[in-house]
Amino acid sequence: MFRNDGSFKELKGSALNRDLKLEFLDYFCKNNLIKVRYIVLDNMRIDKRFAINKARTFNYLMKLFLQNSIHNGYIQDRDIFLQIDERNIKTNSKFSLEDYIHQELVLDKNDIDDVKVQYFDSSNNSIIQIADVFANIRYSDYLTGNAYYNSLKNYKKQGYILKDFKFPQHK
Repeated sequence: MFRNDGSFKELKGSALNRDLKLEFLDYFCKNNLIKVRYIVLDNMRIDKRFAINKARTFNYLMKLFLQNSIHNGYIQDRDIFLQIDERNIKTNSKFSLEDYIHQELVLDKNDIDDVKVQYFDSSNNSIIQIADVFANIRYSDYLTGNAYYNSLKNYKKQGYILKDFKFPQHK
C-alpha cells in the first residue's frame, strides 16, 4: 500500500486487518455512500469448459449480472459506465466487453441505451480500490469461516449491501 519513500500508493483489502476492514464497512455503509452487490461464482457447480477462456467468462458473467441488476431494479440508469481493473483483463480482450454488452443489452434486449467500459490501473482509481476492499472482505469472510458474516448480514438488512448475484443460480 506504500511506495518506497513511505507515501501512500493504493488501498488494498489484503493489507487491512479485521478491525480496519470493519471500520471500512462501517464508514461506507453507514454514510450511505454506495450500494454493493457481489457476484458469487460457485466454481464447484460450473462446467469446467466455462472457465477455459477467462475473458469470455468475465464478459458473460458481466452481461448476466447487468441484466439481472436491471430487471431487479438495482440499475435504473439507461447509460452504464463500467470501471474495470486492467489487471483482470488481457490486453487483447480489452475492447470485447463493451462491444459484447452493447450487442446484448442495447441492440438485442433494449435494456439500456448505451454502455461505456474503461480500464484503469487500480492504483489510480479510488472506485476500483474501494471495490477491491469490499471483495476482499467477502473473500476473507469465506476463508475465515464467517468472521465478517454478522456485519455483512446487518448491512444487507439495512439495504447497503444488495442481494448477491449467484452463478450458476441455485435451484
